[in-house]
Amino acid sequence: MDAKDLQKWQQEKAKELFDYSHKLLDAAKELSEHHIAEMEWGMKNALDSAKSAAKNDLAKLKALQEEAAKEAAKRATAYQKKVKSVLKDIGESAADETEKHLEKVRSSLVGWLEDAENKLPTHADKLSKVVNEMSTTGQKMFKEGRRIVNQVADAAEKNIDDLVKKSGAKKKTD
Repeated sequence: MDAKDLQKWQQEKAKELFDYSHKLLDAAKELSEHHIAEMEWGMKNALDSAKSAAKNDLAKLKALQEEAAKEAAKRATAYQKKVKSVLKDIGESAADETEKHLEKVRSSLVGWLEDAENKLPTHADKLSKVVNEMSTTGQKMFKEGRRIVNQVADAAEKNIDDLVKKSGAKKKTD
């Protein structure tokens, strides 16, 4: 990669990082909005409970607490899904950008090797094959790692969902 190509690539990377920082800012804003909505709901629920307690209306307080517990379980599941969605979008975006840069680095390395082959006639083809295989293997490992991370995240979400369902069923039997 010559100096002109390197400079162009660095400019592209700077623009992509700037764009990505805006994506992260948007994700943080979205997460904050979800969090604020949950805090507002919790404050409203606490206020209703406090009013009932002040009036010494224990039956209404108990009913409010039971309803709040059911609603909290539903809201926690919805909140978890919203947060996971935001984080998954950011993770996918980051992985896509990384993969794109890996391809550029790989093609640059292949170009350098082809240039080196012309200058080093003996055993250059073997070196070229080794480096090419290493870069291809690295790219495959990145893709496989990405697939495994997504698989683990999906399994973790399923386990959390199962746990929420079990705790909800347990509370109903109590």
